[in-house]
Amino acid sequence: MKSIVFIAQGMYARFRCPYTTTSALTYLVIHPIAVKGMIGAIMGIEYSKLYEYTNSMRIGIQVLNPVYKDMQSFNLIAMKNNNGAANFQSRVQFLRDVKYRIFVSDIDEKLLKIEKVLKKGNYIFTPYLGCSEHVARLKYEGTYETEKIDFSFCDTLIPKVFAVFNEDKVFDMYFDRIPVKNSPEREYVEYKEIVFVPGESIKVSGCNLHKVGEYYVFYF
Repeated sequence: MKSIVFIAQGMYARFRCPYTTTSALTYLVIHPIAVKGMIGAIMGIEYSKLYEYTNSMRIGIQVLNPVYKDMQSFNLIAMKNNNGAANFQSRVQFLRDVKYRIFVSDIDEKLLKIEKVLKKGNYIFTPYLGCSEHVARLKYEGTYETEKIDFSFCDTLIPKVFAVFNEDKVFDMYFDRIPVKNSPEREYVEYKEIVFVPGESIKVSGCNLHKVGEYYVFYF
């Protein structure tokens, strides 16, 4: 099995939690479904075919920058009768200065096509970080053979159930509950409680990891 590795970064990002409406909250990190959407964009995959194209992909995500979250208020124009009001206030969360290392595993034929697009930067649609206003800068790092291993430290997002927390080392650890699987109708159907430490590895137990280059990756 092979994996493509690339960097995705941007000044801002927003991965909207679907249970919020006018007060739009964001997940703390890009999730596997958003990564698949990004790949679909650069490859020019039609909306109706995106689920089939990405369903077999396995995604690993390494957070490289600290998590900074901003909240901004907007005056939105009402498109329907808003109790007679011309506009309404909405608070929106953003992630600031984000940078991720993305690992994508799939069949060799598909990876080869994605690799060519990433190398040349000839994207069919502009990649973005959860919201079309937040353009992503992508940088191809390499394509590697992956090796399934039993190892005690992970460099990427990991389900909380596999993390070991009895370390004396002091660092900023983040927890979230993110979507990891969707339906053909693009509805989130499976979530995982995850943990990550930006730029650091996490001690783990009881999970299967893959060695990709010099990194130890958990694939969703």
